[in-house]
Amino acid sequence: MKKPVLIIGFLIIVIFALSIVKTFIANRISISGLALEVIVSKINAYKIENTLLSEKLYTLSSLTNVSFQANTLGFVEEKSSLVLTNTIPIAIKQ
Repeated sequence: MKKPVLIIGFLIIVIFALSIVKTFIANRISISGLALEVIVSKINAYKIENTLLSEKLYTLSSLTNVSFQANTLGFVEEKSSLVLTNTIPIAIKQ
């Protein structure tokens, strides 16, 4: 009769030990979930900031802006435009 009592007692002790371990792990996971949320929000903020900086870089490095800045600083000379006055008719009127 001692064997079944020992086995049942051992199983009850294992159940209590596993319950304590499960509670401890669940507590650790819930705390790490909060830290993960903070990290995800920081990542999203950095992505938004990166997008804004990319747009600013594209605007500042565009050819229109570079040309305007060069013209303002005097690096580009104004050239006269060439206009042709004699146009050749495409279709002859009858």
